[in-house]
Amino acid sequence: MLRKSEGPVRVMGFARYQKRADVEAARLIDAALAWQETFLRPMDGILLHAFLGNLNGGFADIILARDDQSFEGMLKAYDDAESAKTFMALLEPGTVRLSRNQILKQIASPPDAFSCVEFGTFKIADGSNASEQDVLAISERIESEYLDQSDNTRLHYIGRDAENRFCEVTFGRSLGETKRMCEGYVGHPVCQPLLDLCDPASLDLDFWYLLA
Repeated sequence: MLRKSEGPVRVMGFARYQKRADVEAARLIDAALAWQETFLRPMDGILLHAFLGNLNGGFADIILARDDQSFEGMLKAYDDAESAKTFMALLEPGTVRLSRNQILKQIASPPDAFSCVEFGTFKIADGSNASEQDVLAISERIESEYLDQSDNTRLHYIGRDAENRFCEVTFGRSLGETKRMCEGYVGHPVCQPLLDLCDPASLDLDFWYLLA
């Protein structure tokens, strides 16, 4: 995993994809590490990269950046990087989904001591009068009155993309504990209001464990 202690952190990229059927997972992990070490680590403003897997055989990258300029610089250099070309050649074409979000919270530095990332996206339901500030107010209550009561939680925040989809992200100590905390949202007096303002058809949620 790549982690630089400096901050602040303002931008998150989350890419999900499948590997080609003829590619072994160990080969993909090696290629992800090479890309992380030779391409991402030297870049100013790229503060965290973790290569992740899920229980359904999917893979993902999470990247935290200091600002838009840092993230844009990474994207522009990506296509010309040999380690990126090698890595992309191992993926199933057409499966890559990239979500780029502005983080709607002040974060001084990237999280550490985590092994799981919960990543969920949603839209506010049609007819709801909820605003971004309403979402953030609920999120702050969830953090202070629910998530922060567990030593599993390493970081939690809300983000927003260019299409006005929100994302909720939790970095946790373990996959099992993080999944249990998320499942506890249902019916909880502090957490249920966030579920109530979501369009159910827009919900896209998964749990990812650290591979590299």
